[in-house]
Amino acid sequence: MRLTRAVLLVALLAVVVVPSAEAIRFTDRSFSVPPGFVGEFYTHTFEGEGGCGPALPYEFKILGGSLPPGLSLGSDGTVAGIPEQGGSWSFWLELGDEDPPSADWCVPSASERLFTITVAPGLRIEQKSLSPIVSGRPYSLQLAATGGGPQTWSIWAGRLPAGITLRTNGLLSGTPTAVGNFTFIVQVAIGERSDTQTLTLTVVDGLKIAQVTAPAAEVGRPFRMELTATGGEGQGTWSLSGGTLLPSGLSLDPATGVISGEPTLAGSFPVKVSVTDRLGFADTVDVSLGVAAKLGIAKKHLPTARVGRSYRAAVAALGGVAPRAWKILRGSLPAGIRLDRATGVLGGTPQRAATFRVWLQVTDGLGATSTGTYTLKVLP
Repeated sequence: MRLTRAVLLVALLAVVVVPSAEAIRFTDRSFSVPPGFVGEFYTHTFEGEGGCGPALPYEFKILGGSLPPGLSLGSDGTVAGIPEQGGSWSFWLELGDEDPPSADWCVPSASERLFTITVAPGLRIEQKSLSPIVSGRPYSLQLAATGGGPQTWSIWAGRLPAGITLRTNGLLSGTPTAVGNFTFIVQVAIGERSDTQTLTLTVVDGLKIAQVTAPAAEVGRPFRMELTATGGEGQGTWSLSGGTLLPSGLSLDPATGVISGEPTLAGSFPVKVSVTDRLGFADTVDVSLGVAAKLGIAKKHLPTARVGRSYRAAVAALGGVAPRAWKILRGSLPAGIRLDRATGVLGGTPQRAATFRVWLQVTDGLGATSTGTYTLKVLP
């Protein structure tokens, strides 16, 4: 009887001291592998049960395949890191007992299972900067983000230009009414996931070339016309557009908008002039340049006059720019005959017979001059 009791006591103590040897296996929670997202922190812990655990620590080892780039496996079975690339990665994971065991009652065993981690594109706002816009002009831009949907957009900090709003679907739109640089932080969210981006929206006055009235031009005379523009951002750059050309002898300064030179060819020259600011905004205007021929006097003989009879003869000017002014340089006209300084007409009633030689000069509106010699014969 005493021997029987001793055997039962030893058996009972063995049950108490030695853990039950259930088969080693992954927990059910280990198989619920969450997806990851590119650029967003990821963590998942694989757990074991049975075997010599949890009295002794488990060991984890990748036998084949690979984790997504950016993730690593810790000794406690935790996969963590920031995924660097989208896709699906499968790997064989071994769950094992501590080997060699730290307790002599443990007989190490292991289990292997195939797991897959799927990495989707991260939630990232695509716009890193915004193009400038013009005050008073309707504006619309659809903000976009990777990472699927449904996405909810909002202004996290800062402010938008007056007249511009951001809808929850990411549409940035409106008509700006104030100029300046407006910096704000935009946020996009999908559930608890979110991303933010600092953006600046620059609003400028519309670039506009001032009304152009081309001054008169003449072959061989200095010419200068300055074009100006308002609005835009910074100093504009001027250029010819539409394949048009300036008259020969004239050039356009791209920095100042000044057209200058001495034209060498008469005619009418329609040109298109554009200005572009540093933000890329542009305006174009049509300019009609008229170049008059060089001033001259028609060399014609004056008709003969008679004493006591009314006389009229016109001296003709060629080319030049109005108004023209005539004067006598040398010589004199017959008594009773006068020169109309505005028209170049000789008129009146001569009082005595003689032959008169006179040098006439005409000056045009640009200061050009020309001279001619005429003889007027007055008969009795």
